[in-house]
Amino acid sequence: MSVRTDVARRALTSLAAGELPVMQSCFADNFVFHTQRRGKPVGRSGLPDRAMLLTSSLHEATLSIELMMEDGDLVTCRWRGRAVHRGELLGVPASGAPVETTGITIFRFTGNLISEEWTEFDGLGLLAQIAPRSRRAPA
Repeated sequence: MSVRTDVARRALTSLAAGELPVMQSCFADNFVFHTQRRGKPVGRSGLPDRAMLLTSSLHEATLSIELMMEDGDLVTCRWRGRAVHRGELLGVPASGAPVETTGITIFRFTGNLISEEWTEFDGLGLLAQIAPRSRRAPA
């Protein structure tokens, strides 16, 4: 495993675990999160908000990295996250439901620190798992 793939793995697993100091140590001072939610900071100052969003709503979180590829200054990770929905998430109150989602994160490195990130995940699938049954379409 290269230094960059190790840093990418640490960044993702520490985010899922809410280990903010470990997570912050993976990112460059000029970091930019290109897929941040509207109205939220896209730089390093947004890292605590991302960690808080996850740890306050999704408990017992685990993240497994299924695939990592490195090409030059880019590291791409396909991951799977599992948790229990125990707090408000995107306007949906805690349901107690176990949830699972998958996603892909691309990190660009400057040296051995992450300077840019793009993350796409199955947010609609996640919301479908936590939405109250009364709001779901009939099967």
